Amino acid sequence: MPDPEGLKKTKAAALKYLSYRDRSVHEVAERLAEKDHSQSEVKETIAWLKKLGYLDDERFALHWGRSRIAAKNIGEYRLRRELSQKGLTADTVDKTAQALYSEFDEWELAQSCAEKKLARLRGIAREAQYRRLVQHLQRKGFSSDTVFKMVNKLLPKTATPETTTQETQPHND
Repeated sequence: MPDPEGLKKTKAAALKYLSYRDRSVHEVAERLAEKDHSQSEVKETIAWLKKLGYLDDERFALHWGRSRIAAKNIGEYRLRRELSQKGLTADTVDKTAQALYSEFDEWELAQSCAEKKLARLRGIAREAQYRRLVQHLQRKGFSSDTVFKMVNKLLPKTATPETTTQETQPHND
């Protein structure tokens, strides 16, 4: 049985931690343990917070995942990894990824990401652009299939006839 005064302090610390943003059960438990609260106090506080509706891993995963996708244009692999790092169960991660990537089009996210990066890569060799764009999209968490299809779409291997014609015609300045 936890000490009543210690439990009161643990609950206050948990509420303060949750006041900044929604958190996973794992994050709250980890934070309280770091602050030297006893395991029984942490366990009871977590149960209390769940009962009050302040802790809900599925709600947290959806809210947090949606904000990461909207702000950072991340792919499904990266979202899954980040949610797992938050201590969420594989089932919660799967449900969240399925729900969010039915809401967001991963191809459009990859295209937006790629076009933004490509704009910053102007003026360097095509091979370097290709390599850097592939690496960027992979870090963003897009599948290899999506990455290579997108990069090949934006940086085709051969120049189009229109591009070649425009580049070889003399300019009248």
